[in-house]
Amino acid sequence: MGLKPLLVTLAPAAQGLASPESFQAAALAILPLALGSAVSPLVMVAQILTVTRSGSGLRAGWWFALGSAVVVALWIALALVVGHALPQPAPGPDPESACLRLVLALVLLGLGLKLLAAAPAPLQPKAELESPAQQGSSLGRQDGQASRRHPLRRAFGLGLVTMASNLTSLVLVFPAVHDLGRDRLPGLQESLLVGLIALFTLLPSLAPPLVLLVTGAAGQRQLERLQGWTQAHQRQISGGLCLVFGLLLALSGLSSL
Repeated sequence: MGLKPLLVTLAPAAQGLASPESFQAAALAILPLALGSAVSPLVMVAQILTVTRSGSGLRAGWWFALGSAVVVALWIALALVVGHALPQPAPGPDPESACLRLVLALVLLGLGLKLLAAAPAPLQPKAELESPAQQGSSLGRQDGQASRRHPLRRAFGLGLVTMASNLTSLVLVFPAVHDLGRDRLPGLQESLLVGLIALFTLLPSLAPPLVLLVTGAAGQRQLERLQGWTQAHQRQISGGLCLVFGLLLALSGLSSL
C-alpha cells in the first residue's frame, strides 16, 4: 500500500483523537488528585486484615477489592454524568469548576482539622497487642456463624462499606473525573485517563493481595508490620492528606475564578 492510501486510511482514526497537547494537559491536571486518592489508610488497614486471615484470606482479599471497585465505578460514573452535562470550559474563568473545587476544599480542610485535633486513642502495652491475623480472627468470631459460612460475601460487603467511607479519596476523584467529562476528550483517551484514576484509587485494595500472592509468608509479615504502623498513624496520615489536598483544591479553585 502506498503512502497516500495509508494516510487516507488512518485519517479518520487520527481525527478521533485529541491533540497531544490537550491530552497531556488533561493528564497533568488530574495526576495530583489521582495520586492523592491512592493514599487511604482506612482501606489499606481493612484489606490487610482481610488477606492475613487464615483460610480464604487471599480469595477474600480479591472479593474485598471487587466491592471497593463497585463503589469507585459508581462514583466515577456519577462524576462523568455531571461533567458531560455541564458546558465545555471556555478559555478564561471557569466558575463551575471553581465552585466545585472550593466546596470540596472546605470539606477536606474541615475533615483534616477534625482528624488532627481529635485526641489519640490510648495505646495498648506492647505485650497485649494482637497481630493482624489475631485481630482478624477476633473480628471473625464476633461476626457470628452466618459470616463464617460466607467469608467471601462478608469481604465483598466490607470492601463496599470501607470504600464508601473513604471520603478523602472520593472527594479527590470527583473533581478529576468531572473535569475530564467537561474536557470532552475522545472516548478512548477519556477512558484511558478515567481508568488511570480508578487504578490509583483502588491501589490500597489491590496492593495487599498482590503482595501476598507474589511473596507468600514473607509478604504477610511485611503486611502485618505495615498494618500496625498505618493503624497507629492513621489519623495523622488522613488528616495531613486532607489538609494538603484541601489547600491544593482551594488554590486551583481560586485560580479558576
